[in-house]
Amino acid sequence: MSSTGLSIKIEEGLGSNRRLSAFYDFVYSSNEVDVLGGDSEFTGVILNDSLCNDSSLHTGYVLGSYDSLESTSSNELASLLSNGNLDLRSGNFIVPSEGLSFSDVSIIVDFEFSEGISDGVIIGCFDKGIETNAGFNLTGVTSEGFNVGVTERGHLFCQTFGSNGDSIEVMYDTELSRRNLISVSVYDSALQVSSFDYLNDLVSSIDVSIENEYVDGTGSLIFGGSNLYHRSSSETEGTFNGTLNNVVILSGFVDGSVLKDIGEGLLSNYSYTAPVETQHQRVTGYSETITYKTGIIGYDYNVTGTLSIITGREYITGSFTSSSAELKEEGERYYKYYTLDNGSSKTFYKEELGKLHSNSGYVYYPTGEGAYDTLGLNDISESIQTYTEISGIEQDKINIDLYGKTLQTGVLSEISGVITSPLQETFSTFTEAVSGLSLTEESTLFKKDFIYYLGVRP
Repeated sequence: MSSTGLSIKIEEGLGSNRRLSAFYDFVYSSNEVDVLGGDSEFTGVILNDSLCNDSSLHTGYVLGSYDSLESTSSNELASLLSNGNLDLRSGNFIVPSEGLSFSDVSIIVDFEFSEGISDGVIIGCFDKGIETNAGFNLTGVTSEGFNVGVTERGHLFCQTFGSNGDSIEVMYDTELSRRNLISVSVYDSALQVSSFDYLNDLVSSIDVSIENEYVDGTGSLIFGGSNLYHRSSSETEGTFNGTLNNVVILSGFVDGSVLKDIGEGLLSNYSYTAPVETQHQRVTGYSETITYKTGIIGYDYNVTGTLSIITGREYITGSFTSSSAELKEEGERYYKYYTLDNGSSKTFYKEELGKLHSNSGYVYYPTGEGAYDTLGLNDISESIQTYTEISGIEQDKINIDLYGKTLQTGVLSEISGVITSPLQETFSTFTEAVSGLSLTEESTLFKKDFIYYLGVRP
């Protein structure tokens, strides 16, 4: 996670990655690796991180992976990186400066001792040329760069050259631990070496006076050795008994306190919690509703039936209708019907007669004063129409509707009370986005209990 942490810390300390020239992360292997070469000379390389301003520059060469076979070189490179760091005991790590000046640069190195302490160069770009003048060899006239390393007693030192000759300054008051983050910052007249104590949040620094013309140069930065050191004679010879975890190279001078914060990003995990929206309800006021009493507000009348009422006198009524014809013998009785129409009384009456044949020319009344015997009745019959009588008493009537009463209920004008209801609105609150870095590396590696000289802690 060091790439993300570094990006955040550079943004905080420098505003952008414009000054980040190179970054190599050996712990989380965020850099791409490759093998370059030809004609039986191959070397594993570590490409610059994409986080940098121009990642096409500053490809780092792992000298410990040099071999005549490309496959062997690739395997050696993988082996040197297999433990989550770069082992410098088999060879140095070299980064071409490619436009960077040794007199205007800032470097952070995260390194770790492997087994005990021996003196060696951690950052080396020191070299002294020899120039002949009037038959005399003048050493150091064309000097460039500097060496920063560790002494046999486990103290940081800085080696430079100036008009007064060689200069070595040692940070006697600063104790190293097994794993250390240090920095070198160079500007016109001074070189600042710093050591960072993250457990106690401290920065220890020394400022070494320099003469720019003796330091300025644009060669290569060598991690683990130097072109000029008492235990080596070229950049290919390793001197440091340890490993590299991270390397950061920045253009220009950056103070040690700022570099300490940037270095913290190499040891940290970045976490981010997005803002969370939560919806709430709140009362903004009240509305009042008047309630009225309910009760009887009227009546409704509906027809529930009818009633017939007699309105005049009774009168006889009746009628007769033909029913069937019957044969009657002469001398038999029968009735003759007549209709009676007397205003509102419409009925009938009948007369009893004795049957005589229709051709006799007589009428036979079997009873009453006019009755007489008629002799010579014939034994003959004739069809006589019979009737059905219908009679009764009739009255004048009218029909009256009968009504039932139904109660009507509703709201009265009298107030019974007031209902108060709260008015609410929905609003949202947001938790702020939370992000930060937390140190995740093993703290015991940074304790000041690692350096021993001849079996005694210095």
